[in-house]
Amino acid sequence: MSTAQKLNPDPKKETSLNLVYLSSLCTSVQKALMLTQNTDLESPTRLLRQLYAKWPDVRRYLKTLGCAAQDAEDIFQEALLVFVRKLEDPNFELTVEPFFYVKNTCKFLWYNQARKEAKYRTVELEEQFEEVNDDWMQKEMKLKSIEGALSKIGKQCQELLQRFYGLGESMSDIAQKLGLRNDKVAKAQKYRCITKVKEILQEEIR
Repeated sequence: MSTAQKLNPDPKKETSLNLVYLSSLCTSVQKALMLTQNTDLESPTRLLRQLYAKWPDVRRYLKTLGCAAQDAEDIFQEALLVFVRKLEDPNFELTVEPFFYVKNTCKFLWYNQARKEAKYRTVELEEQFEEVNDDWMQKEMKLKSIEGALSKIGKQCQELLQRFYGLGESMSDIAQKLGLRNDKVAKAQKYRCITKVKEILQEEIR
């Protein structure tokens, strides 16, 4: 990993230096504490400790996706860094529990790494999509490489795709939150957003 310091995700082996390092990267971790319903989270350090404690769950989850133990550790560490850096962005809105955000980030990082290493493992996805475009998007949704394409589409498209693919919200919930008439309208909008992203990515490849 390209981090200045190796982080140990094992809560039994963690050092205070690890937590201080992560806390120092994030000036707005308190934002997460206000948005979460977990009243036990009293400080940035405590939040990070609780995320560290979830490492065994993340490791088992990544294993089901075909991720090796060493790769899983590196991915978890990188996901934590992504999380605290995202919290520094004043435009970033955390709408789920921190653990679910980190877990989902781990999934995207693993897909990205597997593709880069040309392993192309067969991964059994939790979601079963009805449309070919959904299948394409699930496989191509990579945290880093797709950011450029997403930044070029409208804000509503960005939010819609993030809520569906990133947070796993239903089309009915998305329609309500985005002010769309119903889930069918939201689904049609999602199709148009995916098409825009595909066109941008294909243009960049040429």
